[in-house]
Amino acid sequence: MKLLAPAVAAGLLFSAGCVQIHTSPATPRTETRTIQRQGAETVDVEVSMAAGKLKLGGGAKELLEAETRYSLESWRPEIRYDVTGFRGRLSVRHPNHAIIAGKTVAEWDLRLNQDTPLDVKVKLGAGEMSLDLGSLTLRNLEVELGAGSLKLDLTGTPKKTMDVKIRGGVGEAIIRLPRDVGVEVEARGGIGEITASGLRQSGAMYRTEPAERGKVAMRVSVHGGIGAIRLIAE
Repeated sequence: MKLLAPAVAAGLLFSAGCVQIHTSPATPRTETRTIQRQGAETVDVEVSMAAGKLKLGGGAKELLEAETRYSLESWRPEIRYDVTGFRGRLSVRHPNHAIIAGKTVAEWDLRLNQDTPLDVKVKLGAGEMSLDLGSLTLRNLEVELGAGSLKLDLTGTPKKTMDVKIRGGVGEAIIRLPRDVGVEVEARGGIGEITASGLRQSGAMYRTEPAERGKVAMRVSVHGGIGAIRLIAE
């Protein structure tokens, strides 16, 4: 599938962390940033990218460890973090005035701390989204893709009961789920095929058959537009 060209972004705001920038005139800039948790007990995370390649996963020692590549200084993603009481709010986003241009580079590789309870929202306008989130302490997850491809891996052992909402526009979605815990999936597609492996289907509902019957650890809602949806429990 041809993907739309990446988005450009301007500005960078962040309240906690360190910055290292490595550049050369002939290549895109690569920037690494670290955001500390600052005592927050739970964190709301919002990632919003206009277009490009987005990777999100676990493994960060701090709250966030980010490596981003962009073609021009004005396309730097905007990062903000603040803490109120026990709750932190982290956002990584293209500014509102980001525009779609020609041959540009927009690539984000974001890693989150897996011990911090998180409510995560991820939005990509167009491009490739790869989310490896099975190791995180997720409470809620919302994913929205306008056009492109989505690979979402939630395999592992959920630390808490969680709700997952996925909405796709044009493109393919591959969703990997844990097989040994209670998972309920409501999947509905517009124009496209829904296939499932390792789940029992009843109409638009797909369920795993865990050893501990009746206990649901993950509730998933998937709504697609034009394209295929693949559900894999493993």
